[in-house]
Amino acid sequence: MATEDNIYFYDPSLPASILFTILYFFPAVFLFYTVIIGPRTGKYGHAGYFIPLCIGAAMEVLAYAIRCASVEQPGSIPLYALSSSLVVIAPVFICASLYMLMGRLIRAGIPEAKNQQRIFGIPPHWLPRIFVTSDVFSFLTQASGSGIASAGNWEGSEKEAGTNVLIGGLALQLATFSLFLVIVLVFHQRVHSLRRSVDDNLKKVLIGLYISGLFIWLRCVYRLIEFALGIDGYPFSHEWCLYVLEACPMLFALCALGYYHPGKWLPKSELSAGFILQDLDKEANRSTR
Repeated sequence: MATEDNIYFYDPSLPASILFTILYFFPAVFLFYTVIIGPRTGKYGHAGYFIPLCIGAAMEVLAYAIRCASVEQPGSIPLYALSSSLVVIAPVFICASLYMLMGRLIRAGIPEAKNQQRIFGIPPHWLPRIFVTSDVFSFLTQASGSGIASAGNWEGSEKEAGTNVLIGGLALQLATFSLFLVIVLVFHQRVHSLRRSVDDNLKKVLIGLYISGLFIWLRCVYRLIEFALGIDGYPFSHEWCLYVLEACPMLFALCALGYYHPGKWLPKSELSAGFILQDLDKEANRSTR
């Protein structure tokens, strides 16, 4: 159990926190390159929708860097709280980029005629707004639940009420992201049915979405199970769960998005309001000339 000298429920590993700080540093730097420097060199197209992804990656680096300090001072509540909060907040930014990317893919890959761009009746420009709002609400719900439970020192009626609110927020996050993955599948099938094939470059971006999406989904499942079992459950008392089921999935998701970066594989065009993906058919026509 946690004590005044060690608020962790186990003996935390400094080498593990150092390792993941380093591991997260590389994809974070690479993603910043693809968004900030890459477009200027012509190697990557402008992808402003990946700015939240870069912020999320930077938060992951900072989270585990602060965890290093927290492990050295295991009784410090501020260090523990800041590190844990960043670990929870970072995926919200990462998912925001995925939601914005999906909206652009729908507009680029599906004709506007006959409302074909609508998936489950939702216009593509509304998808990011709905999903980001849901994710933010989920995070605020988790934060309020944690606040209620900690107000009672995670004991008594406050613990039960706060935990239930927190679990509700986690369940909403999981449901939101599960629906997002369904929309990715529907988009993939619709493009295939309309074009009888899927552009090879678009396939690569979809592979990145599938891989990253699977790992993020697994991470959401882990978080829900973790708090459903409570602070007395197995995940809270074993550090390996954090690294294997939280740190690794998010790291693999960032690496997949870096490799299958849409700025590398998809055609680009510049608009007055920013940069979005142009119609894949136009690019295909150019390649056949």
